[in-house]
Amino acid sequence: MLKQSTDIKSFFEAYAKRSNDALQDPPVEDVDGTVGSFAPYLVESSPQGVMGGANDAAFKKLIGQGFAKYREVGGTAMRVTGVKVTELDDANAMATVDWEFDYKRKTDGKAGTVGFTNRYFLNLAGDTPKIFAYITPDEQQAMQEHGLI
Repeated sequence: MLKQSTDIKSFFEAYAKRSNDALQDPPVEDVDGTVGSFAPYLVESSPQGVMGGANDAAFKKLIGQGFAKYREVGGTAMRVTGVKVTELDDANAMATVDWEFDYKRKTDGKAGTVGFTNRYFLNLAGDTPKIFAYITPDEQQAMQEHGLI
C-alpha cells in the first residue's frame, strides 16, 4: 500500500492546487481536472444528510459554482495540511484529509483560517484514484462562525 498511499497523497496535493488556483485573483479554474477526480457516481454525507449523484454536466456546474462561492465569501487560499491513507482492500482506500481555508472577510477585511477534515473514499482500480464518496463537516456552520455568511 505504500505506493498507493504516495499516489493518493499526490492526488490530493494536485486537487488542493486546483482548489487554491481557483481562489486566486484572477482565478484559474480547472473544473475539468476537479471533476476528473471523481468517479462516474458519487455520494456525499454531511450534517445536512446524504446525497448522491452522477458525475455529469450538472455536477461540473456545481464545481464551478463552488469555486465562485468560496471567492465570494473572501476565500484567498485552500491547502491540504495532512493526508492519512487507510487501505480498505486491494482496490479501495479511505483518505482522511486535513484542510485549511484562508479568507479575508469582505465586511471588515479581517483575515482568518478555517480548518476542517474531510474523509474521502477512493477506488484505485484505474490509472488514477477516483473519489466515489466523501464525508464533510458542517461547512455552513463554520462559515457562519467565522462571519463569512
